[in-house]
Amino acid sequence: MMNDTPIVYIGKKGMSFYLNVCLKLFEKGSSKVIVEALGSNICKAVDVYNYLKNLFGKTSLEIEKIEIDMVEGETVRGLPKKVSRIRIHIVDTEKLQQ
Repeated sequence: MMNDTPIVYIGKKGMSFYLNVCLKLFEKGSSKVIVEALGSNICKAVDVYNYLKNLFGKTSLEIEKIEIDMVEGETVRGLPKKVSRIRIHIVDTEKLQQ
């Protein structure tokens, strides 16, 4: 399923980097952004949404849906390792109404 929704992959960089990426995507006209994280970065993905909504005054942001699953990670001792993944679909309701 291919679509034009931008995906922000959360990794080792600081929180401010991912906040700036999301803010710029919304400023450039995106009405929806997907924030995706694996493993220990899941809490950082949740924090990104909370910071966007509460600290940056983006009260028009809502969670459209959350996907939680497990994906294949690296191979450990010849066996595939499963890693938890979260995908948070964030929608700017102001832009959807326009």
